[in-house]
Amino acid sequence: MRNGILFSLFLCISSTTATMAQFTFGVAPGLALNGTYVGYKLNNKFMPYLGLQYISAGFGFEERGRQVNDAGNQLVDYTFSNSLNAHLLIPSLGLKYFLTQQNKLQTYVSANLSRPLLFGKAELDGVSDETFTESLKNLSLFGGELGFGVEYFFDENFSIGGEFGLRTMRLRYQNNFERTVFNPATSELESVPIEQDYRFALSPTYSRISLNFYF
Repeated sequence: MRNGILFSLFLCISSTTATMAQFTFGVAPGLALNGTYVGYKLNNKFMPYLGLQYISAGFGFEERGRQVNDAGNQLVDYTFSNSLNAHLLIPSLGLKYFLTQQNKLQTYVSANLSRPLLFGKAELDGVSDETFTESLKNLSLFGGELGFGVEYFFDENFSIGGEFGLRTMRLRYQNNFERTVFNPATSELESVPIEQDYRFALSPTYSRISLNFYF
């Protein structure tokens, strides 16, 4: 819902500003959570933008050897393997507001909201682990950033910027299932519903350098 409100604000701004508009493209190089954005500078103050970050991770393990068989009468060859691949796609919707300009320096504040998408696959001895797949469906992620930055314009089409701010990340995992328990009142086993609700929040500061192109 918050994304919808912010997007509606962008539309209202764009409908009232028709001069000095220009497209922008930028990249934030680095080793952690680097990304890119595409924006549209409506005038000398407002610039809505769409950002994108992507993270991928993989793990694999294989063991080969010999062990006693189930009958317990001889040694047999065995192979055990396990693999996991996970991908995190982080699209964001943001707004940059330029504050002051002095010579080639321009300050700004920036805010964005993101809805990370996590997907992946786990295999055990070549067989897909459906429990892992279902667990990802019960996971929801939300994030946002609020920062202050400065851009140095080498010319009207290119600038390098530095930004510092606060990043927030929220994770929630919900799961419903049934568990069999012993009821001492009836001396019988019965199935009872279980509801799980896990929440995790993290709000670190961040800093980034960006290369910005205006055209």
